Order: sequence, then C-alpha cells, then structure tokens
Amino acid sequence: MNPDWKAFLSKTEFAELTDNQTQQEMLFDLSGRGIIKVTGDDAESFLQNQLTNDVRNVTETTHQASAWCSPKGRIIANFQIFKREDSYFLIVSADLIDHVIKKLSMYVMMSKVTLEDATDSLVHFGYAGDLQNLLSNAPSASSEAIQLGELSVLKLAGDQPRFEIFSGFNNNLDEAKQLWDQCKAQATPVTKNGWDYLSISAGTPEISEASSEAWIPQMVNYIAIGGVDFKKGCYPGQEVVARLNYLGKTKRRMYRLLIDTNQLPAIGDAISNDSDKEAGKILNAAINPDGKVEALAIMKISEADTALHLSDKTDTNISLLELPYSVDDA
Repeated sequence: MNPDWKAFLSKTEFAELTDNQTQQEMLFDLSGRGIIKVTGDDAESFLQNQLTNDVRNVTETTHQASAWCSPKGRIIANFQIFKREDSYFLIVSADLIDHVIKKLSMYVMMSKVTLEDATDSLVHFGYAGDLQNLLSNAPSASSEAIQLGELSVLKLAGDQPRFEIFSGFNNNLDEAKQLWDQCKAQATPVTKNGWDYLSISAGTPEISEASSEAWIPQMVNYIAIGGVDFKKGCYPGQEVVARLNYLGKTKRRMYRLLIDTNQLPAIGDAISNDSDKEAGKILNAAINPDGKVEALAIMKISEADTALHLSDKTDTNISLLELPYSVDDA
C-alpha cells in the first residue's frame, strides 16, 4: 500500500458487512488488489498478442475484462484493464503479481514494453452507490471510465452501482484524499469482504494463485461477461478456447451459490452431491449480510440442480442463486 495513503486511512474504522449497509452507500479500501503497469511504444500490440480480449478497445473512456491463458487455454490470471495516457493498468489478484510479470516479461523480447508492479505506488479504492452526486460526470455504463485530474474512475458491471477509483499517478494524492472524505461523509467504510460479496453477486470471478491454470474462460463465464473476443486474432490458448466455443460444449461453468455455513471455504474446496461424488470446486467466497457464505463455484452442469454440500461438511446445504447475466449452456 502507498505509505502516504496508509497513514491517511489509519484513522478510518471499517465495519463488517450487514444487510442494513447493503441498502446504503459503501466505501472500500482496495489496496490489497494488485496493479500491473504496462508502458512503451509496443504496449498495445504486446497485450493484444497475449490477452483474450481486444485491447484496442481500451481507451481513456472505456475499460474491459480480459485474461491471460496458458497454451492449453487455462487462465493464468484475469484482469480488469484501463488506460491512462499511454499506459495500461491491469488489475489482478495480488498473489499473482510477481508470477505474471515474470512470465509475461519472457515474451517481451525485442518489443518496446515495460511491465512493473504499481500496487504500492497507486491509490485504489471502491465505492458502491450513487457517485453522481459527488462526481457529476461519473461513468454511467459498466464499460465506461473517466479521467478527472489525478483520478481514474471505472464503473463496474452488476445490479448495484459500483465504481473503482485510482489515483497517485503523479505522486499526488490530494484529489484522492478529498474524494475519499467526500465519499466517507455519505457512505459506510466496509471491509474487503463486503467488496468480495458484491463481486460474487455480480458474477465477476477472480483468478488467484490457488486457481491459476485450473479453468478455461468458458468455465468462469468469461464469454458471458465479455472477457473474450473471438475476432481479435491469436493469443496463447486461442485455438483451445475458440474450438470449444464453435465445435464443442463445456461440461462445467461458474454458478453463484448460497452455502449454509458461516465458515469461509478455501479456493479449490470440493463440492459433492448426495452420493459424495465431486460436483464442483469453490472459486471465490465471501460472507453475505446474513452471515452465510456466498460463493462462485465451477460446477459440472449435469450436477448443478442436484442436492449439494461441501465435501468435508455434509451438513452444509448448498442452493443456487441467480447471476445478473445469462449463460448459454447449449
């Protein structure tokens, strides 16, 4: 975390998520997320050749979901990508930062590209609620971004209005501090679990070290959320992803679950049916406002409508919750 920002936040108390808070504005410190900065004359073409989405569509007023896959089509890491001036910023699970930078750097070769860890130099916080009364030109669509002085603001997908805010690009945090204080005056600061819960409600997956290279894009609903462009050209794993899309059928996809427990399962924990056969695995999980677990899990489609429980806890009944988007299982 940026040390100046850490000192600024030291007097802020963050509450746990409650049902009452979800009906109000909420404020989140997202310093725990990783940020990779990609610069250089060849930054766009380099990312275009590596990622699943068409990076040419990322501008200072648009952002996108994308992923980096292995040659076998398995997602190594997934990102939310935005652009500021001539630099691209990839938001990624913090535990994958070093791995991704090291492996991606192997493909730079003679390209004019620099990859660096910008996590501790930038400020990153989130806001759930109506930001228009604080920023009159706040983005209104889920793919929109704005650049406002030292601030970059992205609007995210989901039923609840939600924004990611970045600052510190020129080592100036004044505007970030001012906006944080304005947000704090009308919102409750909430722990990261609250942000994770909203991401799960939005059906937005996060690949971390524990799930890296486990799933192909179709299995984490990346087609449904617009994280893959099938017309952009080649990238690692492209043949596998395209062949499954046009000629095959995935037997697994991501579901949103309610689990009757207050103990968070770990990433990769198994889900079983009544016959104790594995039906799926946990991808992301958070505690909901009622104190129960909500999760995104990769499930066998054939098992999704059966009676389910966590494999190591037979009394943890699992039910399906709706996603805010449709997924084609055909």
